[in-house]
Amino acid sequence: MDLSIRVYEKDGEFVASCPELDVYTYGSDAEQARTRLRHVIAFYANTAQDLGYKIDASELLANLQKPVQFRSESFLN
Repeated sequence: MDLSIRVYEKDGEFVASCPELDVYTYGSDAEQARTRLRHVIAFYANTAQDLGYKIDASELLANLQKPVQFRSESFLN
């Protein structure tokens, strides 16, 4: 499964999202937001494993595509 990362700035904070999993994180800069998103995706996969799904967290993280960065929250509109 290929996963994408979208990063945008909103009110001085950066938001990173993975639309395929419908998860969001934030940070004081784009890199912090992306790092937090990677942690959330790993948690997501590990929790799915605990529930009996066959998901490999390292495989999901390896399939993250290059982040797309937006200057503002305009892509939400």
